[in-house]
Amino acid sequence: MSDSSLFIPVILGTSRQGRQSEHVAKFIVEQVAARDRLETELIDIRNIAIANDDAGEPLKDPQFSATMERADGLIIVVPEYNHGYKGNAENP
Repeated sequence: MSDSSLFIPVILGTSRQGRQSEHVAKFIVEQVAARDRLETELIDIRNIAIANDDAGEPLKDPQFSATMERADGLIIVVPEYNHGYKGNAENP
């Protein structure tokens, strides 16, 4: 990658079975990769081993951390829930 290039990874932000956002994420990767002076890669969170406890540092994935340090920006693809923003406990 040259000094004038930007690295913009695309993060597929759901690991749910039957996710439809995977198609969108792959399309976006293709579009970004076709641009001059842009480099990208698809980061599928399904492929990042994350423990279910709150142990702190041991939860970090070294490859993901290195990619985030290198990134000039991010594109995050997340699913749509009920035709709107993701709900939470206060606003289902």
